[in-house]
Amino acid sequence: MAHTESAPTGPIVTPPAHTEAYMDMASRRGMWKGFGSLTAWGSMLVILTVGYATFTITMGVPWIGAMIGLAVFGIAAGLAMNMGGAWIATVIGLCVLGVFLEILIWLGSALLG
Repeated sequence: MAHTESAPTGPIVTPPAHTEAYMDMASRRGMWKGFGSLTAWGSMLVILTVGYATFTITMGVPWIGAMIGLAVFGIAAGLAMNMGGAWIATVIGLCVLGVFLEILIWLGSALLG
């Protein structure tokens, strides 16, 4: 005769989803805060990049004017969304990179022309 174990006869009790049994609430809040920050940073970077390309390529705005305008917009939007000093440093770093690239473009055109 084979040995069989009896199945549990009572109901399986699981805690509700909002308790700390499934995931620590601090970890869950941290995860969503990180997701929100990543979404805000990524969205703002896409907006600044596409805006700069749109103003300079399709609308004929001089590159320095578009850069200054979008830098002001980026810093103001970052301050409004509480993105912190790292966002301001990122926008300034992107402007420095843009100026460097424009200098390289100017040097290249001077050598070719």
